[in-house]
Amino acid sequence: MNRIIAALIAGSMSIAISGCTTTAAKKALNKPIESDRYSGFDPDAGSSSKRKAEEIKPVKQDEEPEKAVAMLVEQLQQDRTHAISAEEQLKVWGVKQGVGKIVVSNVRLLLKHPKVEVRAPALRLTMLFGGPEANGDLIEALGDSEYGIRMTAFKALQTRTKRDFGYDPGGGEVARARSAQEFRQWWQHEQRRTAVQPASVYEKNPPTEPKVVAPRE
Repeated sequence: MNRIIAALIAGSMSIAISGCTTTAAKKALNKPIESDRYSGFDPDAGSSSKRKAEEIKPVKQDEEPEKAVAMLVEQLQQDRTHAISAEEQLKVWGVKQGVGKIVVSNVRLLLKHPKVEVRAPALRLTMLFGGPEANGDLIEALGDSEYGIRMTAFKALQTRTKRDFGYDPGGGEVARARSAQEFRQWWQHEQRRTAVQPASVYEKNPPTEPKVVAPRE
């Protein structure tokens, strides 16, 4: 008898629950879960994807080049959105007469920045606007901790110098250091060689002393 009573009770409860599920319960199940108002409980609350994107205004084209480059280099060290915009603007400013050197002189200092997100655009801008004098910075980038930085710098040096000294960006640290040192020594030699002014045409073929002709009597 007890078993029968228990079965009847269980059946009536299941009917009640099923009825609830088809009406109010369904609405409750479909209701979205409220987010916690205190964002500190959300580990991703501070991510850029959850922040409203800030509108980035480009630097005015009539701005002084030195000031414009300084502003953009500062933005280059901020979040990814600012960095991308700053790099693109620096590319535009760099093609203006004389501004490319200003860009390189500012971004070359960032090649030692602790964040690779800053070193990478600094390296690209150095390669883009740097002349032969930038080869020393590219050689130092061969010792970077990031493979991508090492590879990019190495390819640029191969194109610029037509040399590789057996350097392998994916090789062991000792082998990389040895090849980078050979690159460094070669570049120092080149700097000393080009620093010596070539002999002038007069030094190669010095003029002879003119003969003094005695006046005729």
